[in-house]
Amino acid sequence: MSREMSLTDLSVVELARHIRTREVSPIDVVEAHIARIEAVNPRINAVVTSTFETARHEAQRATEAIEQDQPLGPLHGVPFTAKDCLDVADVRSTTGLISRTNRHPHQDATVVARIRQAGAILLGKTNVPDNCWNQESTNLLFGRTNNPWAIERTVGGSSGGEAAIIAAGGSPLGIGSDIAGSIRLPAHFTGIVGLRPTSSTLPETGNWPPAAGRLADMEAIGPMARRVEDVILAFEILRGQKIATDEAALQGERVAFWFSDGLIPCSQAVVGGVQAAVNVLQQIGMDAVEDRPRAQLSNGLGWAAYFGEIERDAVARGFGDGMAYQPLDELRRTLFGTPRVSSGSLFYWIISHYGAIGLRALGIDGTQWRENLREQFFDLVGERGVAVCPIFPVTAPRHGWTKRVLAPLTTIHTQAWVNLAGLPGLTVPVGRSGNGLPIGVQLVGAPGAERVILAAGLAIQRYLMPQWRGPTL
Repeated sequence: MSREMSLTDLSVVELARHIRTREVSPIDVVEAHIARIEAVNPRINAVVTSTFETARHEAQRATEAIEQDQPLGPLHGVPFTAKDCLDVADVRSTTGLISRTNRHPHQDATVVARIRQAGAILLGKTNVPDNCWNQESTNLLFGRTNNPWAIERTVGGSSGGEAAIIAAGGSPLGIGSDIAGSIRLPAHFTGIVGLRPTSSTLPETGNWPPAAGRLADMEAIGPMARRVEDVILAFEILRGQKIATDEAALQGERVAFWFSDGLIPCSQAVVGGVQAAVNVLQQIGMDAVEDRPRAQLSNGLGWAAYFGEIERDAVARGFGDGMAYQPLDELRRTLFGTPRVSSGSLFYWIISHYGAIGLRALGIDGTQWRENLREQFFDLVGERGVAVCPIFPVTAPRHGWTKRVLAPLTTIHTQAWVNLAGLPGLTVPVGRSGNGLPIGVQLVGAPGAERVILAAGLAIQRYLMPQWRGPTL
């Protein structure tokens, strides 16, 4: 490995290979990433609970295992971070909630355990909005996470801390969760790759708030990294099986694309990103057609309508760590100066909670919308095709954007079309806008078709982003 190449610039695949061939040691790799976190975190506030001393001990043991020619896992000695909604044994795990301030679980979330069993070393937990219930990563415990490309800009949510520290070079790999765009939106805002698998593909044990019933239909846990091949490797480990990503199999298959959700126009930079991605897929032999699902606004309503009484109660108990908080009670607390939930998360909670009640009172439960969406996507791309669309109308907006606009109306591309239908979605960076901010596109496939969107993502990356270049902090 070149001495000029920084360890924090390398991909997960590269790090694992260099460690395995003894070109670098796990000690060197972990120390380099700790140093990077210490350098950038004061400005971006992404890592909220560090595990540096434990990581150093694990790096020492990992180095000794190599020297003793012991069997090595596929991520042996590679650092990673985990979203603060995922339990880590004996490490503070809060989900950004005052009600969970001093919570230290006794065992790892299943997905965390699987990554660690593969040899990866945890560096810390990353910031989220309260209860993961907002699209900006800020809470009353840890404050706000800033975008490493421009600190006055948002990282999105709820996996915003993960996206920020990965983009900043402090971690090569992270684990996020996504019920309304929470992996894909931050990935777009920070220029990284994020996979939201088909709903319920990966186990939710140890994730907060608990996903059950219709929440589980819209929720998914998935990997985040700077390169598509890293997300593939992590997904294979998390799922426990190899993923065949055959670009040749995409030839002759359909790529449906669109530039708008029919409600909010997208910027020229975002439109250009979608067009560039479609051009790549055409070059490798896919059949492009400009088409999109119907009834865009009603699909947005369908996401809220899909919440039943049990699901609303689960969210309320999530805020209270098992005790049901009520949104209007929390609003009163906020107005009288004793808040337990930040205003952004509270606003989104009120909208989703009472929106669901209102829609249900009208006899609407979202089930038909969900089924219609799945049928529409199958009609668009079949089992082996891909849909390409924006993730958000613009690049990363300034902090506080969710207070200036009605956030649910800006998330039809993610929340309504993917989460409501439970489909797999992949964010792939395609370039930078005129102001230097990252642009990502969303690839969507049929249920269980992660291999298809990952193969398409590899092709787009090869043509449009052959090398990773991160922000300068």
